[in-house]
Amino acid sequence: MDFLNLVLIILTSGIPCALLAIGIFITYRLLDFADLTAEGSFLIGGALCVTIIKNGGNPALATLVALFGGAICGLITGLLNTKLKIPKLLSGIITMTAATSVAMAIMGATVEEAFTNLVVLGRNDNTIYSVFYPGGIWNMVIESSIMALIAIVAIFIIYFFFGTEYGMAIRATGINEKMARSQGINTDLATIVAVTISNALIGLAGALYAQDSRSMDIKSSAGYLVIGLASILIGESIFGKRNFKNWLISVSLGAIVYFIIVNVALKLGLPTELKNLLYAILITLALCLPFIKSFFIKLFKKKKKIGGIENA
Repeated sequence: MDFLNLVLIILTSGIPCALLAIGIFITYRLLDFADLTAEGSFLIGGALCVTIIKNGGNPALATLVALFGGAICGLITGLLNTKLKIPKLLSGIITMTAATSVAMAIMGATVEEAFTNLVVLGRNDNTIYSVFYPGGIWNMVIESSIMALIAIVAIFIIYFFFGTEYGMAIRATGINEKMARSQGINTDLATIVAVTISNALIGLAGALYAQDSRSMDIKSSAGYLVIGLASILIGESIFGKRNFKNWLISVSLGAIVYFIIVNVALKLGLPTELKNLLYAILITLALCLPFIKSFFIKLFKKKKKIGGIENA
């Protein structure tokens, strides 16, 4: 039963982060856009979701509104960069900073309350998971199943969209913006669309996370940009990126692997105050994995070659 609980905790933590990682992947890998809006979009998505539910709103509608909230954050970042010519990095920082104040306003917070749970769902507040709860451990099974279904649908939509002519135009913009512009592609619009889609997914991830934890505060989104980037690097290093479909699956599985490592480490007795140190080590290892893999492949080939000569 402990093992099953651990698996379900990993899934309920990892699946929202798989959507977060895919959102970051769209800007970071496909568009070559260093977008720091992610934590702001995640926070806005969670804040909108729990606030609507707390005020008696439908949880499915609240989740959809969270998705659009994240999309608006991305839209603002895209407009700041393309229309006002603010550098990509600064555009994301501006939106992320503004998102904190907007989230506080949404949740009705004051500055003094900024480091407390601003919105906590009560027992009578339903989420998209709790309306299907049968009771006991099956509650977590249902929750992870709904998360997985939403994530699979989102991944399929992203896969088919970026396989269309316009999706390929966005990818071409990321590969070589000048060349894409010379081919008649409106690169400004392509950038805005990609960043909007990216942050819509991140807003959705925030809504799934907030309904799982049944609360949201200003600090809830801290560190999730790093987790998303680590998931991308781990997924690419372990599962590869042979084609676009494989790439999306690798990034999604990278988030699950990330939380397997974190939860197993905590289960083995790692103090919670060392969690950030573990995150830093994981990211370092993820960055070094390609080098480590190539080193062992070369070593294996060298030993095989030496052995062949000796046998001859």
